[in-house]
Amino acid sequence: MFSTGPDQIVERKALFGSMVFETVKKDNGALGITAGVDNPVPLVVLFILLTAFLTMTAAIYRGLKQRREQLLNESGR
Repeated sequence: MFSTGPDQIVERKALFGSMVFETVKKDNGALGITAGVDNPVPLVVLFILLTAFLTMTAAIYRGLKQRREQLLNESGR
């Protein structure tokens, strides 16, 4: 993400354009790195999708676990 050539100023975007990483040449000759959020919409969408996926996974697991217990109880164990 931060790899650049010598004395090269670069701006890189990540996470579908939501995060920005930029190298800036300082007055003393050093390179400074800045990072920030350029567009928060992809981050919010990703958070919502991950939350929905994890909630569905937990609900399916809970349902399968209850079904297993029901089958074990019916078989007499």
